[in-house]
Amino acid sequence: MKKTITYFMWGYQEHFNFSLRYETKSILNSIGIDDVEPETFLVGIRSSVLSNNHFPICIEPEDGKWVLSLFDNFSIILQSETDNHPLKNIFYSNDEESMREKPERIHREAISSTVKKLLTIYDQSNDVKSFVGLSTLVEGYYVVPVIQISQKILSKYPLLNTRRFKNDDLFLRHLNFIEATISQILNKATNYLNSKNPGRGYWELNRKELTKNAAYNFMYTPGLAIEKNYPYVNLFETFNLISSLFYEGVHSIGKVILADPEHLSIIFLIEFKEPISIQNSRWVRKVLEMSSNDLSLIIDNENIYGLGQLYNDYDFSDQKIFIINFLDHYYWQITCGDKVLLQSKYNEPKLPTTPIKDELILSNLRRLYPYTTEEEQKNILNLIHSLTTFNHGSMLVIAEDANDEVNRLSTLGTPIFPTLMTPELLKQVSGIDGTVIIDPKGYCFGIGIILDGEANVRCTPSRGSRYNSGVRYVYSSQEHKRLAIIYSEDKTIDIVPKLRPLMSKRLIESNITQLDAATLENYHKTRTWVDDNRFYFNANQCLRVNAALDRIESSVKEVGQIVIKTSRLTPHIEMDESYLTD
Repeated sequence: MKKTITYFMWGYQEHFNFSLRYETKSILNSIGIDDVEPETFLVGIRSSVLSNNHFPICIEPEDGKWVLSLFDNFSIILQSETDNHPLKNIFYSNDEESMREKPERIHREAISSTVKKLLTIYDQSNDVKSFVGLSTLVEGYYVVPVIQISQKILSKYPLLNTRRFKNDDLFLRHLNFIEATISQILNKATNYLNSKNPGRGYWELNRKELTKNAAYNFMYTPGLAIEKNYPYVNLFETFNLISSLFYEGVHSIGKVILADPEHLSIIFLIEFKEPISIQNSRWVRKVLEMSSNDLSLIIDNENIYGLGQLYNDYDFSDQKIFIINFLDHYYWQITCGDKVLLQSKYNEPKLPTTPIKDELILSNLRRLYPYTTEEEQKNILNLIHSLTTFNHGSMLVIAEDANDEVNRLSTLGTPIFPTLMTPELLKQVSGIDGTVIIDPKGYCFGIGIILDGEANVRCTPSRGSRYNSGVRYVYSSQEHKRLAIIYSEDKTIDIVPKLRPLMSKRLIESNITQLDAATLENYHKTRTWVDDNRFYFNANQCLRVNAALDRIESSVKEVGQIVIKTSRLTPHIEMDESYLTD
């Protein structure tokens, strides 16, 4: 850590920015974005209480990729943003306090919008998107927190289109769950900037509460898209409650169409004489029992109007109709066409899992089964892709000892003569209970096989029986390499064991060398890389890393300096040399 700060705003600005970056990454990881590396920085705008001896604009970190020249035209843009602020035309009658606060509110919001505008060119040039928080006065500077996310990451997740909304004049809501989550993080950052000495202590957010609030806010967006008026019923709470209820001992499974009931693409097969309030959750749960894949409840933000379906030619790009699938107890997801916008399981909202990359699958097939041909590997890749087109859950197991295993489990399924499995054939044979077992060359030896295996620490009650069956079976063998591809009804796919990218030996050694030479002031980037890639380190490398961390974390610290303690590395039981490249 530098002993002096040139562009000084307050004493703990570096600590605050570090906490903002750390919490942003942790929270985005918790909602399902595993590969995100957010960037954060602070922009400080000098207020009138400071003399001209202070810098007019400051950036933290001052030696980072963001230069002061980004904000050369700040004063000109700020004046324009202030003059055109919508609050300029609003008068609060009989509310003197709001009128007194209005100029400062306009100023703070204008500063933030100016920062956002001036970052537009940077965003376009660097393929990122900047999310800007509300400016807050800290020791004479209006401090603006900024979070930047790679467009490559953001492009993986669907974004609703504001132009499709009926009520353009109403409040602008979040267009996807990521934006809603980042907005919550920035709100918390603003609140923390208002506290005494922000950054002096460790800033730890309640992640579960924050992500639930983000989902709560995001779920107003579908309501705004279908209605002419502002929705007062929060759909996140409503759907969570419905999904938690049982009807005659059966958990909630069904389908709901969220739309204006007068939408021309809706076909009513049963229409209620009197609408049922969706706040009457037990009655809603009862009528949900009548729904199916072909018959859905028709609801808007307030009521259920009956059961029906959509015309086959409906174009979901219209974004006036949303589908809610109740998949299991306390488990539901909302979609718009083929876009899964949000899923919630036991009141914990997440983004849908992103498709597994082809190269990741192929590289692991080559690693596990080096004797197979490229054609055989691509055939298995096609089989995995075909699973994701099914309307039901299914499991495909690849086992080196497929023939012996099917013979052993012959009383628990149907053994067949070796047959080269194709996507078309897989679709037919996976319709029955049990697993399809193939060898690494793609030949099937058994269908409808009920797997065995002992429970282990990798099993989890939060996942279904199919997933845990695959985990038990794969890890029951130490001699033969197996893969289980598990496709669930909620259209998520898991591969057991987890597929990991191959890792360069040189890159590992390079980072260990950097950590050996690092100090408390400059070890953060290397520490993060080591922590993220701890799976690949062997016993000797773990000892070297742990010794370096012991030395760094025990070194003399400045007053108020924050140190993130890193859990020490131990060799991973699944790691072997096959994961490493030269």
